[in-house]
Amino acid sequence: MSLGASKSLLNESTRELFARWDEARASWRDAKAADFEKEYLANLPQAVATATRIMEELDQVLSKIHADCD
Repeated sequence: MSLGASKSLLNESTRELFARWDEARASWRDAKAADFEKEYLANLPQAVATATRIMEELDQVLSKIHADCD
């Protein structure tokens, strides 16, 4: 799987996760739900954005390596 495809899969999976979380949150409204969201989901968008940026940088490095080897 290419880095571009992996990046797309990561972004789509994140969107799907948050859509499912919205569904669950409609019926799960207690303190544990808030704790779960804070612990596992609050920082996820920033982490995914960072991972995506790093994947783009890796893709550029790998492209340069391939070009240099040809």
